[in-house]
Amino acid sequence: MRKIHVHLAFTLLSLGILLLGVNLTPLFDWDELNFAESAREMNLTRNYLYVQIGFEPFWEKPPFFIWLQALSERIFNSHDPWVYKLPNVLAGVFAVNWVYHLGDRLGKRMLGGFWALATLFTFAPFIYWRSGIIDPVFNLFIVLSIYQWYKITQANLREERSHLYYLLVGIFAGFAFLTKGPVAIGIIGLVVFWVTAIRGKWYEILNWKLSLSLIGLASVIGLWVFPLLQSNGDKFLEEFIAYQIILFQGQIEWHNQPWFYHVVVLFFLAFPASILALPHLFKNRIMDRNVDVWNLFMRALFWVVLIVFSITTTKIIHYSSLCWWPLTYFGAYQVYLVHTNRWHFPKGLVIPLFLSALGIGIVLWALPIIAHMNPLPLWLWEKLDIFTKGIISVKEAWSWTSLLPAALFTFWFMAWLILQLLGRKPHAGVLFIISGAVALSSSIWLLPPVGKLLQGPLTQTIKNETKKEVFLEAWYFKTYALYFHGEFTSKDFDNLKPEFEISENEPYPKQSARRSHAMNIQNQQLTKVITKNNFTPDPEFERKFIKEKNIGGYVLWRKQVVQP
Repeated sequence: MRKIHVHLAFTLLSLGILLLGVNLTPLFDWDELNFAESAREMNLTRNYLYVQIGFEPFWEKPPFFIWLQALSERIFNSHDPWVYKLPNVLAGVFAVNWVYHLGDRLGKRMLGGFWALATLFTFAPFIYWRSGIIDPVFNLFIVLSIYQWYKITQANLREERSHLYYLLVGIFAGFAFLTKGPVAIGIIGLVVFWVTAIRGKWYEILNWKLSLSLIGLASVIGLWVFPLLQSNGDKFLEEFIAYQIILFQGQIEWHNQPWFYHVVVLFFLAFPASILALPHLFKNRIMDRNVDVWNLFMRALFWVVLIVFSITTTKIIHYSSLCWWPLTYFGAYQVYLVHTNRWHFPKGLVIPLFLSALGIGIVLWALPIIAHMNPLPLWLWEKLDIFTKGIISVKEAWSWTSLLPAALFTFWFMAWLILQLLGRKPHAGVLFIISGAVALSSSIWLLPPVGKLLQGPLTQTIKNETKKEVFLEAWYFKTYALYFHGEFTSKDFDNLKPEFEISENEPYPKQSARRSHAMNIQNQQLTKVITKNNFTPDPEFERKFIKEKNIGGYVLWRKQVVQP
């Protein structure tokens, strides 16, 4: 089959699968709604210089990914979830084709094919290609930059010109910076330094052509920074850098996790790539022609990301998502070696494969089963906090189809495992097909009811109240659902009058931290407040507000009419 036909097949396959049912799962609070709301406000205000939340500057993130979402929203003129997920879907389609192309460039088209399947069907990457968060696009630019440095190493070996590769290293690093921030430059730099130190080719760094990388980097970043400096001054730089320092120092309490957090996350969520890759993460088990240097880059990328984000105390699942690239590569490489009879399937991988699958299976079974229980077992109920009890007290009608992902995964994986234990040697690549099928079925039948359980009542309340021209405020908790689903405009904040002092440490968005009341002369009761159900009102609050209704884990309060 000609290469162009394979690319066409991968494009149709990845685009069809990544778009299938993508609109069924809502945008989740915080990150997905944060970025979607920023894109919505960007289009409303026609201010494309910087990111906003609550129509105030939001200096934590550069604008490139928000630009992509805003462009998608403008093209399709819709606020449906799929519109804000489309940039990642297209990035996924590109990534699948690019890794196949890279495998071909390495002289191993079959390896590229397995890597394309691993990139698309590994459990967590599949879910994230269908999400509205920044990291898939951010990670793609980092890997593209690192690949250009790999091409520098190959050009030097062949004594070819490498000027363009140096320039492209900087350009892709610049786009990574514009997507999420300066951490991209640090990761790329550490990977290049690691590989150079091992190879001893210091002339690749200590070379005047490195200035081309700096020019490319500065040129791309300058497309954003220079116009912003000219119009807004340098305050945004101070705010932006200060937040990056906060992230690195781990001063965000709800993101603090133990050092081994990412090891556990990768072990389970990157199934099956994380297990198949194990033999290759520590050394080149087989010095395969044309791939030894690329293997070194992938291994360096894995350990740099894992070590850096294990040291930092601020930890979220997708912080280690850049590790998915080397994991899917080495997982595909393992399948390629076995498929071409160059290595046997390591028996030592059977136990970790079972443990990783067991963790995923337990979660897939537990979520719908617990949701169906009414009431919950007393021992479980007593361990829950009042907010969680409120969330799960709203019983949605869960369909039996929510059990399908767990049933499919259990049957398919156990069938593969039994065949393996019986010595029938089932193809290891089938594990990626199993993972992708279960991830897709989870996206269609499991994640939508989970999203409805977690934020359905809050979302519906926001939509209902704002349709009545009620001005809503979220007090003492952080949510981006208020602005996005309430379809707020900048005019909604014109008449705010703060009633309480704001702590300097209040989290974004600042608007929701103002504790203000919109003054409606015709009807003062058109201002309402949403709190969590664990909120304890003080006497001043009780004097001004009365509880209207409970909405799952939240409470809606309306303003009392004060008699003259």
